[in-house]
Formats: sequence, C-alpha cells, structure tokens
Amino acid sequence: MKHLLKEPSLTKLFQQAELYQALLELGQSALPDNLAAHLVGVSIEQQTLICLVDGANWASKLRFFEQSLLHHYDQNLPHLKLNQIHFKIMVDSNEQVRIKRSANRPDAEAAEQMKKLSKNLSPNLAEALTKLSQRAEPHE
Repeated sequence: MKHLLKEPSLTKLFQQAELYQALLELGQSALPDNLAAHLVGVSIEQQTLICLVDGANWASKLRFFEQSLLHHYDQNLPHLKLNQIHFKIMVDSNEQVRIKRSANRPDAEAAEQMKKLSKNLSPNLAEALTKLSQRAEPHE
C-alpha cells in the first residue's frame, strides 16, 4: 500500500495548496499589518488577481491598495501579467443567519386616522391607505 502523500493526485493537491499559500503571503506582505490579516485568500483567473477578504468594510479599505498590490505581484511574479484585482467577500456562515422580521401593524387609533384621511385623497391612494388601515392590530 502506497503512502497517501505519494499518491499523484494528493501530491498535486498539496502543491496547489502550497502555491495558493505563497500567493497569499506575497499579497499580505505588500499590505500594512492591520489590513494583511483580513486578506484571507488569493486566486488568479486569467490576468485577474482575486482577493478574498473577510468583510465588506475591509474590502473597501483594501481597494485603496489595489495598485500597490498589482505592482508588488508584477515585481515578484512578472510572468502572471496581472492587470486587475477583484475583491470578493468571504461571509462567515454564522453571519449569514437572517433575522426574520415582521412588519409593524398600525394600532387601532392610527387605523382610524388613516380611514378618515383616505376620504380626502385620490381613489388609488385612498384604496391603499384603507388596505393599510385594515392591517391594524385586532381589538382585544
């Protein structure tokens, strides 16, 4: 039985992982320390450097370093001929939980005011206001 790391497919995968890690470290070395930690991944598609960032606010700050990043990669890896950068935001799966919100219903007093007001409005607006007033919280 062969050792797992001597399998050709695993060796290739390990080499690719090392390459992506080296690309990431090269990008991080071109950034200030406070921003480097937020560059979490790097990939290359055609002549575009794809930078994976751990938040939208950090992506906007990293955009200020776009030209210096391109220059840094061009100095160290000129054969890539990179001409642009795209920043993609990596969203933590825990942050993707959306809070389901329900619309606030008008109270009975507000519903009455809407009904009175609808009598003095154009038909379309009056109809919309009447429908909204009907959504009032039920009387208890």
